[in-house]
Amino acid sequence: MRLRHHQIRPTVLFALFFAIFSQGLAGAPSSLAKFAMVEADSILIVDGDTGKVLFEKEADRPREIASVQKLLSALVILEAGDLNKPVTVTAADASCQPTKLPNSVGGTYTRRELLEAMLVLSANDAARALARDNSGSEAAFGAKMTLMARRLGAKTSVFKDSAGFSAGGQYSTARDMMKIAMAAYKNPVIREIVATKNLPWREANGKLTSLRNANRILHRHPNCRGLKVGYTGAAGHCAAVVWEEKGRRIFAVILRGHKEMFWLQTAVMMKLYANGLL
Repeated sequence: MRLRHHQIRPTVLFALFFAIFSQGLAGAPSSLAKFAMVEADSILIVDGDTGKVLFEKEADRPREIASVQKLLSALVILEAGDLNKPVTVTAADASCQPTKLPNSVGGTYTRRELLEAMLVLSANDAARALARDNSGSEAAFGAKMTLMARRLGAKTSVFKDSAGFSAGGQYSTARDMMKIAMAAYKNPVIREIVATKNLPWREANGKLTSLRNANRILHRHPNCRGLKVGYTGAAGHCAAVVWEEKGRRIFAVILRGHKEMFWLQTAVMMKLYANGLL
């Protein structure tokens, strides 16, 4: 029976890719490594235990990073604390596209619940509600994000939007986002949330539903421990990923990916580095 491309499960493609690369790399690492690389404009891969840079490509080039910057938003919210404080989502919070909570307007949630929705579903209305509650406006919250980034050593970034929408004068780099991602992963609250595949949720009208994590790699590969992904037309596909295998923890920040194969390529690349094949 002939299989069409869309009938082949991503996990099967992943297994085939890894088998081919792991066999071929033993004999010709320099040439085959190119095929394992993600088609993206900026890449930074770091050994999480030693801090050694394993690979980099235009890691200091300023770029838009889409929803990956919600990791920084989460750090600002967590620093403020009081995660049980109730926050009501307004119509203004929900006037954003494309990803937002189902029937959120008028719903009252704790800061912790909105933080979970922001990092799991990548809900933009949750990010806006948290920013408004924390600082009163996106501009004020963006200033706090930039200050937090500076404290983490991300000194060449400027943030102006809690959700990762495009904003004039806002940018970051793969190297700066690596510092932010690694700091975020050290936080036990964030670490637990970003590994959540499906989040039970109560809509404003009381209906119970479930929010699916936007991170495709997390759903398909057990060695992925999560973090954050994002996409806008200007930013392309973006991801901050942590992968654990064979006693190694590998972090990657990938910005401005170009194709839908981005997710498969990222998983193959992470597995090859974790297994010492690149």
